[in-house]
Amino acid sequence: MSPNDYKKQSAPSNTKAELIPGNLSTIEVKEESSEGVAAYNKPPMTSTVNQSHFSRVASYVGWKQIGGWEEVDSLGEYDSLFELNEDTFLDNIIPDKFYGKWYHPILLFIIAGFSSFLLGYFKFSFAPVYLIAVAAALVYRALIKGYRSSIRELIEKESAVEKIEDDYESVEWANLLFVKYWPILEPSLSQKIVTQVNGQLASNMSIPKWIKAIWIDEFTLGIKPPRIGYVKTLQNTHLDVVVMDWNVSFTPHDQADMNARQVRNFVNSKVLLKINVMGVILPMTLSDLAIDIKARLKFQLMAALPIIETINIQLLKVPNVDFIASLFNISVFNMDLLTLPGFLTLANKMAYKYMSEILLPPFSLQLNLPQLLSGSATSIGILEINVKAVKGFKRNFGELLGKPGHPYVSFLFSNRVIAKTSASKDPNSPIWHEVVHIPIKSFTEPLSVILFDKHKTLKDKNLGGIEFNLNSLRHRPHQKRLKSPILKNSKSIGYLHFDLHFRPVLEQKKLPNGKVEEIPDLNTGLAKIVIQESRLINEIEKKFDTYVELYINAKKVFTTKKVSGVDNWRWKSQYESIILDRSMTRCKFVIKDKKSQIISSSVQNLNALIDRTSMSKDIIPLKNGVGDLKIMTYWKPVELGLYGKGTIYTAPIGTVRILINKAKFTNNVDKIMEVNPYTRVLTNDLEIGRTNELLNELNPIWNQAIYVAITSPNQKILLECMDSRLIGGDRSLGQLEISPRGLLRKGDDDRYEEFINENAISSQLTTRKGLSGEITYYISFYPSLPILTREEIEDLEKVRERRRQLLQKKASLDPLTESKELKERILDEECEIHELEDIFSNKMKLDLNELIQYPSGILTISVQGGELPFPGLYVQTFLDSLGHASIISPKCSIRTIKTGWIGEATIKELEWSVTTFKVVKNKSLNKAEVGISEFVIPTIELINNCYREPCILNLSGISTAKLMVQVSYFPLHVTKLPLSDLITNTGDLTITIKGANDLIAGDRNGYSDPYVKLYLNNNEKSFFKTKISKKTLNPVWNESTTLQINDRVNTFIKFKVVDWDGALSNDLLGWAMLPLSQIDPAALTKLEVPIVTEKEDKGGFLQLEFTFSPRYTLGVQKRSKNNIGDLAQKGIDTGIRAGTTVLNTSVVTIGKMMDEGQVRLRTGIVKGVEKKLTGSVHF
Repeated sequence: MSPNDYKKQSAPSNTKAELIPGNLSTIEVKEESSEGVAAYNKPPMTSTVNQSHFSRVASYVGWKQIGGWEEVDSLGEYDSLFELNEDTFLDNIIPDKFYGKWYHPILLFIIAGFSSFLLGYFKFSFAPVYLIAVAAALVYRALIKGYRSSIRELIEKESAVEKIEDDYESVEWANLLFVKYWPILEPSLSQKIVTQVNGQLASNMSIPKWIKAIWIDEFTLGIKPPRIGYVKTLQNTHLDVVVMDWNVSFTPHDQADMNARQVRNFVNSKVLLKINVMGVILPMTLSDLAIDIKARLKFQLMAALPIIETINIQLLKVPNVDFIASLFNISVFNMDLLTLPGFLTLANKMAYKYMSEILLPPFSLQLNLPQLLSGSATSIGILEINVKAVKGFKRNFGELLGKPGHPYVSFLFSNRVIAKTSASKDPNSPIWHEVVHIPIKSFTEPLSVILFDKHKTLKDKNLGGIEFNLNSLRHRPHQKRLKSPILKNSKSIGYLHFDLHFRPVLEQKKLPNGKVEEIPDLNTGLAKIVIQESRLINEIEKKFDTYVELYINAKKVFTTKKVSGVDNWRWKSQYESIILDRSMTRCKFVIKDKKSQIISSSVQNLNALIDRTSMSKDIIPLKNGVGDLKIMTYWKPVELGLYGKGTIYTAPIGTVRILINKAKFTNNVDKIMEVNPYTRVLTNDLEIGRTNELLNELNPIWNQAIYVAITSPNQKILLECMDSRLIGGDRSLGQLEISPRGLLRKGDDDRYEEFINENAISSQLTTRKGLSGEITYYISFYPSLPILTREEIEDLEKVRERRRQLLQKKASLDPLTESKELKERILDEECEIHELEDIFSNKMKLDLNELIQYPSGILTISVQGGELPFPGLYVQTFLDSLGHASIISPKCSIRTIKTGWIGEATIKELEWSVTTFKVVKNKSLNKAEVGISEFVIPTIELINNCYREPCILNLSGISTAKLMVQVSYFPLHVTKLPLSDLITNTGDLTITIKGANDLIAGDRNGYSDPYVKLYLNNNEKSFFKTKISKKTLNPVWNESTTLQINDRVNTFIKFKVVDWDGALSNDLLGWAMLPLSQIDPAALTKLEVPIVTEKEDKGGFLQLEFTFSPRYTLGVQKRSKNNIGDLAQKGIDTGIRAGTTVLNTSVVTIGKMMDEGQVRLRTGIVKGVEKKLTGSVHF
């Protein structure tokens, strides 16, 4: 059935084909109801391409449609035994010795021919000749069947006998899999190929305008699958290296191993390409494809997944390729291109030319598997070359004009210049001592080092070169004092002295304990910038050409190709660059038309580009709102040592609020002692906050909020539940990794937006042994305002000064007399100044007085130096009411602080915020425990005194210490913080029980002897009791009590009204409950609270008055060596019980030590600190 006949039928049903193992074309078909060939869905952002280039739907795809397969064509199990089951009469009577050999058919031809000759010689009629022909045909059929059987037996013997001529490995199992599943996979594979190719052809703007459309109309790879001929593993390699020779062939047109009935279902490979030229459709057909490849593969193994690090592919020779290519699909004008004299030879020569330096020996193509799986195929590392000098330089003194130039060294990959040194002033003994960095994509491609002579008027002269094999860097990345001869016409003209140091890109590492070592956030590395496409507002609505120029730090480094479009252009060009200072790197994208006129531009910081890609927000708005540009940026950190700013402070983009609600552990991880759990929050392996410890709880409820300042969407936040122990150290009960990427969103103004998730999130806790429990938390994000940092303000002032000086310089120049080079330098400087101003214009400039008007922000504390009482100490920084340090310094091994550190903390209310610096010997001490020295200061005073310049703080206590501190403040864009995070949530609550009305009678005389007991949350022990009022239903008490509240909005007080019965048991008259969230923290609150009896009837009213004095309280206490966490016996009651709700949590502290400290804070800490600052803070 032809494709035309097939087209006349109804739409074919989609089918699945199964092949019986052992037979190539034995097909069993199972129908599935489905539609026919799916139409091609056009890829996104192509709606504006020329209408004539819309993708077409292929007419026939896959072997079933090309071959016109029908239900009746299916082959069963009987068909695989077709030739063996059809016995003939001659097969049973002819002895085996008379057939099966190659000469038997020849003898039959001789006998039949001689018999026919005799009949003709004796003048017989033609009828006997016909009988002779029929008999000979029957005998020949029997003979050829026997011959084929003998061939099969010989093949089976050869397969069974162990070969001694080679050690090739059999891969018939893989071939059988191909045979089994190829008819099933081929239709979908062909459909994917057609879809992708037609999509590219439809959106390719480089197609000439006179070609209206080009598409694949028919496509199939044929019914026969590719075949692996052999595999050979080479010996004597390293333990982590596997080298194999592979032979792969694809011959879908071969029918030699098919019988007559199998040939009936045979479908050859075919590609029908149609081109619409000026309205005339011209077909081009490619069929009978055959290819044979012999390749050598080298696998470099590694311990971590994915096991294979690199794959080197090398073709042992140019692949043998054969096909039939016809320009027209008409038999009269059909012409095979390969029949043209010399065409095949030319094709092989061109293939050798372009493949020799990539795939043919000694070259190979290297694939880095981990990088390919990561989705960003950047270089594998950076090669650091220290070029020293050329010694023994033999210069040709017969040079032109007798004037030698100035030598310099250029480094090339595939004849493309990657880097070069400066020109040496000494022409005969050149010395450089320069360090250059070049990206390395693989170790297989040799590095070309060329020595050039630089002339002012003449072109640079090639003096000689070196071809260096980089493969040695794999095992010896640091090679010093190298000396290599520089060859010119195979003769040495001197020796180049240099050092090599290969610095690989840093990847995640899995440690032996099961933890994953995160990639350090370095400031140096490789940046790959992919310029994808652009959408512009085209007012003229006509097609025109555009291209993009990429500038890095005001230097043009890359230009894309020119593409055509109406309002959408696709370049898909990429550029990779070595970055020595990521935080200060600027990228400028300039879109130009074919006349080099600027259409629009955009200046972006490299950090912002990296963050956009990680958030999948890669659309950048262009200047003046004319459109947008899609840029994807990939970053790989590389440690460059002294030649780059490895670590540098990055301003935060916002803060993440994590409300740790509760946890539930699967079992008691400590079988002997009690479990005292708490949760700590870490980022970059540094602890930045933690909850309080709870005593002997497998189902703890904390309900504590911790704020985490983040600098990048890629920053990881780790929640780790710990068991607090004084002996043996704290240990992990389980951990959870959180990525803030899902919280970050940008608005139309390209700024981060506030995100508050009011739904609880429950996630599994894991340890090395598996799941260990579950943690419940709430998470929100508050962005920081885009402001200029203190350093950026200084840089902006320098830029403005540069512009002022540049304008003066331009005014003093005479455009008619000044040189071209000077004009170009002025133009370059003007472009750089304009770029810097564009970068700074995206941020607000706020002075100190404007900064402190924002109540919420991120405080950055930089300790730049200082002196400690003795070595081995830590410096803790506490904020507000937090009982655990927000910033902990590294261990100071000596008394003098030289390197310093930087930490961040979130300020919720700057007006009330207090900062405490404490020097301790144990970094895990809480705020209640006594340190060696301490300094307390209101945060707003700290900012006022230590923002512009560093100041020295004098810490006092058991010993004295000094810290040189400078701070920065980044305001947060916060609409409203939760009430539980404000200072009005903590403080002293005074409760006055005025009296009660309409109580029920508890005695026989119709009266009661009432008194009231007060309980905090679900505690069973009351914290206050009134006096007894005798024989009344409307008692008056006027009694007051004061207690410390650590969580007002989530705390309630229970009132029990009891009838005193003397020696008998007292009777409960009723009870009342009051959430403290109903209390006004700023004024006197009078409430009449209804009393409910045990039968839930009305029992009267309580008259209450509340006065709340907000202040920061402390929810921790000095830990006991006997029982850590037994805070209830020390005057601290959490009020938390397993199974209670989130709202039923509170921490109350009643203790002399806390009272003394908090009274001092309330009665004049500002004055006391001002007095301290007068004598202790130096500017």
